[in-house]
Amino acid sequence: MINAPRGTQDILSAQSKLWSLIEKTAEKVFAQAGFNEIRTPIFEDTNLFLRAVGEASDIVNKEMYTFLDKSERSLTLRPEGTAGVVRAFIENHLEHTGKPIKLWYRGPMFRYERPQTGRYRQFHQIGLEAIGSASPHIDLEVINSGMQLLDSLKLTNLTLYINSLGNKNSRTNYINALQQFLFAIKDKVCDDCKRRMEVNPLRCLDCKVEHDQNLYKQAPKIHEFYDEESKNIFEIIKSGLEKLSIKYHVDENLVRGLDYYDHCVFEIKCDSDVLGAQSTVLGGGRYDKLIEDLGGNPNPAVGFALGLERLALLIGENQLAEEKKTFIISDDSSEALLLAKKLRNELDLNVEFDYENSKFKKQLEKALKRNFDQVIFFLESERQAGTFGLKKLKSNQEFKELDFKRLCELLLE
Repeated sequence: MINAPRGTQDILSAQSKLWSLIEKTAEKVFAQAGFNEIRTPIFEDTNLFLRAVGEASDIVNKEMYTFLDKSERSLTLRPEGTAGVVRAFIENHLEHTGKPIKLWYRGPMFRYERPQTGRYRQFHQIGLEAIGSASPHIDLEVINSGMQLLDSLKLTNLTLYINSLGNKNSRTNYINALQQFLFAIKDKVCDDCKRRMEVNPLRCLDCKVEHDQNLYKQAPKIHEFYDEESKNIFEIIKSGLEKLSIKYHVDENLVRGLDYYDHCVFEIKCDSDVLGAQSTVLGGGRYDKLIEDLGGNPNPAVGFALGLERLALLIGENQLAEEKKTFIISDDSSEALLLAKKLRNELDLNVEFDYENSKFKKQLEKALKRNFDQVIFFLESERQAGTFGLKKLKSNQEFKELDFKRLCELLLE
């Protein structure tokens, strides 16, 4: 027997319906805020991710699915969505269509990680990108859109965490001070942090090793290095969140896992233990230099991504609206199909029937086993009389000699 590859999963019927609920809700919420959907390739030129995500990141160093095609070109299954959207923005000259450009995406991503609750090697994300405005108010629009989506899905026990990485000058001064601190304790930290402090010291603050985190409590704080611009932008965002009645906590160790972020970064985390160690539901921030770094004209941008697998775990199938299911018992499958088509079109009902012209008892057993809500009796005797029979299986109510109008009324009750 061949099983699904480690770190992947089959999305079966009930879970697929839950994912559809999330995606439809996202479509509605994002459209209301003026975001349009974009779909980019699942694989891209490897250099796109080397330049965008950063060669020092764990994703590039450990987690990318990279391969050579038949023409010896290096391609990579996308590990995240922003780089592909930015590449599409540049390649298709979207900046000439009027800024800001507001886009959202959905689809599978791929990282070679250790599978655990809410984390897979093939996982799925919904993301949002707003390109072309440096205003902190568009950061607020993006954060609010994420919160609105989670609120619309009736999720609770969530907390927004924010931080500012400052502008280039603030961040450079802070990194110099942080490196001095880190080099002084180099022999006491994990191997990953030894590597990170050389190439991307900010990532040390995101270390998950408890011993290292205790040491980093004594590290210099980034807010001590903000210049006036960095202070003002962060204050506007905090004030804006308060006006929007969005509660938040400032976490100065929040740096995010990708190298392209600057200014405001944010995460929404689950306060319950449903997701275990993988408590982050949504995360993102501003990336003002990425488009220029990838060969485009300077364009500031901000965005976020959320994981469908984690979101589905939080929502649970109990939020799915129950769909009334109707089964037609008939001794003529072609006549049953005509009736099913008419009921689907006119009443927008889920209607099924038996394709094999099985015996009456077997059809009824099938309807009971598959938890249909109601059964229409449409046998030869009913057809000759021009009537229908109906049984509500959950209440055990039975109706006979119905005309079509009354049948429709009862089906909708």
